[in-house]
Amino acid sequence: MLWKNRWGLGIVFFILASLLIAKEPSAFESQSGATKKDIKNLKDSSLNLSSIIVELQSRIEALEQVQYGLQSLYDSQNQKLQKALGDLEDNVLFAQENRARFELLKEQVEQMREIQKQYLETHQNFSTLIANLEKKIGGIAQVSSDLNTLVIQEFEKVKSELKKQAEVLNQDQENIKKLSVEIEKIYQDRNAFKDPNKKAEVFKEARKMYWEKKDKPSRARFIWLVEQGYQKAEANFFLGQLAYRQKQYKEAILYYKESTVLNDKAKYMPTLLLNTIKSFDALKERNNALKFIETLLALYPNSKEAKEAEKIQSKLKGVKNDKR
Repeated sequence: MLWKNRWGLGIVFFILASLLIAKEPSAFESQSGATKKDIKNLKDSSLNLSSIIVELQSRIEALEQVQYGLQSLYDSQNQKLQKALGDLEDNVLFAQENRARFELLKEQVEQMREIQKQYLETHQNFSTLIANLEKKIGGIAQVSSDLNTLVIQEFEKVKSELKKQAEVLNQDQENIKKLSVEIEKIYQDRNAFKDPNKKAEVFKEARKMYWEKKDKPSRARFIWLVEQGYQKAEANFFLGQLAYRQKQYKEAILYYKESTVLNDKAKYMPTLLLNTIKSFDALKERNNALKFIETLLALYPNSKEAKEAEKIQSKLKGVKNDKR
């Protein structure tokens, strides 16, 4: 856009010069008073055009500054959008997990209700049976003591069965309480680490989780640390590593770029550059990969990452047609 504006300005200068040459009077015409007046008018017009050109040039420069500002705003908004998309993905996954747990709990509650219903029906049946037995006992009490003993034994069996049913129901209710406590604990644990007074501990914990491949809780902690402005360069590097490990190469490149802007002398820079190269290679962006290979070889020629980058360079240079 800039070179087009300057090229257009050059055309304006060329036209003005042509007009000045075309209007120059001959030696014969210069003797006339009217011709001298025309020359004066032409000079005045030339000065006016010069001032217009200067104004146009200043406006072009202003437009260039606006264009630069818009580009910076676009880059910033794009990065915020990527972060928002990452947060949205985490929230969707979290909601799906909780929905599955709630569905399981719902099924178990329905089972408990069915058991309770059966228990009530059994209780009613046993109550009816007990009432009948009591009537029979009253009617045959005088018939035989042995029969009375048998009835009493049956009565005790019924009482024992009722007790067992009550214990089962109580145990099911305890299980429901435990599930409710577990779900509540999930919500509490998600934000439990967000203590502004414990940023160092959270950073240490996030690194430990990264090496243990607990990607989701590790990512949540690094994002929070970046928002808090704590160890932003290294936190962005680890976020890039997590995205790279999950094969989210475009997101990884954005995090690596942010980390480099914040601290381009960090000890993890060879790893950052190598994984940036691999990300561009995975995205089939051959030219970008080759540029970062040159940077890595120039800055860290004796590193193990440089040796691996040379192998990638040989492979990419063997590809004749760049599809990007």
